[in-house]
Amino acid sequence: MMTAVYRWFENWVYPFREPANLRPPTSVGGFLWHYVGQAKFAFFAMLVIGGIAPLVEAGLFYFVGRLVDILDQLPAERSWHALWNAAGPELVFMIAVVLVIRTIVVGLSALVDEQTITPGFYNLVRWQAHRHVSRQSYAFFQNDFAGRIATKVWQAGQATGDLMESFIEVVWFMLVYTVTTLALVAGLDLRLAALVVVWIVAFGLLAKLYLPAIRKNAEATAEAGSMINGRIVDSYSNVQTLKLFSADGDDRYIRNGFDIYLDALRPFTRRLTGVRMALTTLSGIMITAIGCFAVYLWVEGSITVGAVAFTLSLVLRLNMLLGRLMMQLNSILRNL
Repeated sequence: MMTAVYRWFENWVYPFREPANLRPPTSVGGFLWHYVGQAKFAFFAMLVIGGIAPLVEAGLFYFVGRLVDILDQLPAERSWHALWNAAGPELVFMIAVVLVIRTIVVGLSALVDEQTITPGFYNLVRWQAHRHVSRQSYAFFQNDFAGRIATKVWQAGQATGDLMESFIEVVWFMLVYTVTTLALVAGLDLRLAALVVVWIVAFGLLAKLYLPAIRKNAEATAEAGSMINGRIVDSYSNVQTLKLFSADGDDRYIRNGFDIYLDALRPFTRRLTGVRMALTTLSGIMITAIGCFAVYLWVEGSITVGAVAFTLSLVLRLNMLLGRLMMQLNSILRNL
């Protein structure tokens, strides 16, 4: 049964299809759509599933708050019977979401990702990129490293697929989760939601501050990485000539390539360290502020204990997702 399911998803995107034009557009958007348009239904499925997943995840934290409130409001008798009488159908619904709906959503996401996009789409881009590059002139290959060209052809599929998956699985997930968090928290107290908005705005300002420089560093690092890989591959391809006529000249040549790569990499990693430290400081301030205010509302009798637990669970998960988003933006820029 599962073999048939796997096979259906694996055959959804045929990697050796013939496009109308092998040459992709030079703009980033045009380049992406040239390939993504050939697998648009698979990516649309990822978009839909990626929109449902954060709703389910936010629902899990809501369930935690509700369970705390249900237990807190039980009569003196603590038993399964009393628990069932107090909220039996609601508890069954919670269990169904955790055991059934969540499993289906994660399973479908994994099938599209692992059985369709990875083997089908990644290799569709690589195959068509190879066919396009192989039809270039002899001078084209003479003016560049064969290893560098080969690296870019192979990484084109990886980068295009990773870019789209990162956008759907992280950026889109984060957007839906943030909107859901704001809606749920606003239902408790608008002032709590205002604090979350302040957090998101501050995160956006940090991204605006760091990302332009990170993108520039990422581009330089990617180019330097292709260069050193090209030098290494070409060195191995001409190993017979090197062993006959070069004692250590090739080592100097490769070492020079590593120096160029490290000179490009170090500013990049410094920027990443800076943004991680800034994010940690911001998240520490906002988690403390939201936690203190949630406890204040509980002291005032405005929200329940379950609401405090629910709010803190949501914002702690939001903190993890914001950190993941910033690091994923770094990956997105590398892929670009």
